Amino acid sequence: MKKFISLLSRFFMIIATSLFSFTLIAMIIIIVSSLIAVIYAVEFIQTTSEFSLPESEKAISSYIYIINDQTNEYDIIYKATPDTKNIQIDISADDLPEYVKLAFVCTEDERFYSHEGVDIQTTAIACIKEICRYTGLSSSDMTGGSTITQQLIKNITSDNEISVQRKLREIFRAISLEKKYSKDQILEKYLNIIYFGQTPDGYNMYGIEAAAIGYFGKSACELTVAEAASLAAIPKQPYDKNPSADYDANCQRKLYCLRKMFESGVISPQIYEDAVFEKILIAGTGDFNRLHSDFKHLSEYVSDFKNPEPTTWIIDTAISEFCDYLIESENIGYDEALNRFMNGGYEIYLTADNKIQSYLEEKYSDYTYFPDQTACLTNSDGQSVEEKIQSAIVVMDYKGKIKGIVGRIGPKTTLGWNNAVNAHRQPGSTIKPLTAYGYALENDFITWSSFYYDTPLPAGTAQETQWPNNYNGSFTGKRMTVHELLRDSYNTAPAQICADLDLKNIFNFAAKNLKLNLDPQNDMTFASLSIGALSTGPNLINLANAYMPYGNGGMYYKAHIINRIKDTSSPHVYLENDMYDGSRAVSEETAYIMNKLLREVITDGTGKQALLENKKNAGKTGTTENYRDIMFVGLTEDFVSALWVGYENGENPDAIHNASSSQIWKNVFGNFADEYKSGASFPECSTVINSPYCAETGLIASKNCPVGGNGYYKSTNCKVCDNSHKSKK
Repeated sequence: MKKFISLLSRFFMIIATSLFSFTLIAMIIIIVSSLIAVIYAVEFIQTTSEFSLPESEKAISSYIYIINDQTNEYDIIYKATPDTKNIQIDISADDLPEYVKLAFVCTEDERFYSHEGVDIQTTAIACIKEICRYTGLSSSDMTGGSTITQQLIKNITSDNEISVQRKLREIFRAISLEKKYSKDQILEKYLNIIYFGQTPDGYNMYGIEAAAIGYFGKSACELTVAEAASLAAIPKQPYDKNPSADYDANCQRKLYCLRKMFESGVISPQIYEDAVFEKILIAGTGDFNRLHSDFKHLSEYVSDFKNPEPTTWIIDTAISEFCDYLIESENIGYDEALNRFMNGGYEIYLTADNKIQSYLEEKYSDYTYFPDQTACLTNSDGQSVEEKIQSAIVVMDYKGKIKGIVGRIGPKTTLGWNNAVNAHRQPGSTIKPLTAYGYALENDFITWSSFYYDTPLPAGTAQETQWPNNYNGSFTGKRMTVHELLRDSYNTAPAQICADLDLKNIFNFAAKNLKLNLDPQNDMTFASLSIGALSTGPNLINLANAYMPYGNGGMYYKAHIINRIKDTSSPHVYLENDMYDGSRAVSEETAYIMNKLLREVITDGTGKQALLENKKNAGKTGTTENYRDIMFVGLTEDFVSALWVGYENGENPDAIHNASSSQIWKNVFGNFADEYKSGASFPECSTVINSPYCAETGLIASKNCPVGGNGYYKSTNCKVCDNSHKSKK
């Protein structure tokens, strides 16, 4: 018996312990779930409560702005709307008769003035009816539970997702809106933004003023009670119950509106009776035209703003950058991103400079400054066709703000291919300061006067044979300094630096420090990193951006043509590029010395034809295999720019062989930069040492050294020659 009691006792103990454990686990789960729910709710409220009433028409359009250099204010240069016949005309609520405003309140939200954004009673009834409909207990349509405030939010945001989350967003936003604005302000915005359908001649009417003019040929302040009820009948089903689409259906809904107005005491029995029997005439119909010879028409209110046809290069670039932003931030496709912009709701503020852009477009209007020659290629049909040389240019300041951009020579066509944005091309020798020379200088492996022999790599290092030759097809075997080799764009020294310092190190420097667009699978090669024979290559924006640190003291700022992307329906800013502080790409000393090296390219090297008279400038030329492309990157005291000239598809070496990218750059932008009065200058660096160097060792010359020239040296790499070369002689 004792054994049985003991077993029974143990059994109950196990049961009790299990129940206690399960209860404890359940409590922990409930507590954790509650905390998660609270955190989610707080974050949800924070992300949905930042909501404001938009300015006129902003909810149905997207805008692109640029600074007006005369007024220093932003001007609209492009407006995107879902339909070019959208009309919205604001009217103050103070100008409307009281019965006009109350017609909508009585019809859409009779407790509007007593609730705080959400009508609990109506929402509860709507939920019960929806549950009944869902479970089969009722087949009635779901009753609307949205207040005027909620409807206003839905119209502003176009948030029509069918989900609990969407309804919660709407509720929190409605409560937030009611705290920030008065009832009259909310009602006024509602009356000015809701959709009232389309007139027979295709005008989409947003707001009561546009609807009154579109349907009745008069201002909303002149509406009769019956006409006000007729308009209040539309918002629930604007396509089906407007008086133009279905006069009888509108009349039936109008009678409901009048009854609600009468029951609420808004109108007297006599006014109600008169309104019920009033015959409403629609503008443009026979009876209306016989009685009204002079009336308002919506065509009078069409905006005189016209979008440029075709779009400009800066608009194309801005839309492309906007789409890239949405693709990255919201993980959507390009088409969806473009549709979002075109469907309205965004304000985009640009960095472009009207004067620079106009100058570039004028220079690119024809072939005056370019080789007017052609290349032959075979098209997809097997036919031989001719292709003219093309070119593109981008100009930005040293904070990454794109000031001007042109994607092709000749008249601008529709939104499409832009050689400065869409084309990724081999950069040729312009890659050298970004890879071999840049990495070696930054990490103290070379100086201004380090010596290299103009000889190829030994057979088997990069290829089966000796490689590379220079662009003249040979090599001299001479011993030269870094500044001479870069100045005259020898190919052999960068290849030797790549061999000495490891391709991976150099690749990482260019890709991570200077953000150059490189392919880790295909571009970690001698040809790619020493002479720019990349598999794909950067676009012009990326190339200019990578050079930026060599003109601003070593800082990298991401190139952008968009300063700000703003939500038109709230204070929310999606993107604020001006808030970006930049990152250090190279040291101040490296940037200063590389700038001096690139300055020599202009004063005594391959870029002589780019030399400016009034401003100091630096730069680098580049040529790809068989002279298919020529490049120039130019740094002035105000701007960094990159230019490409070549063929989009075919090739013709003879056409570009004698063309000078530096001369073309000077013609199409350099002369403008030379006259640009800003007072800017390249940053100085007090720690860099300016000294003669020894012609024998390349080190800083001591008293008895033969001087090879003058150079610039980092404080961390400034060895002085000890004259040991004399003892070797």
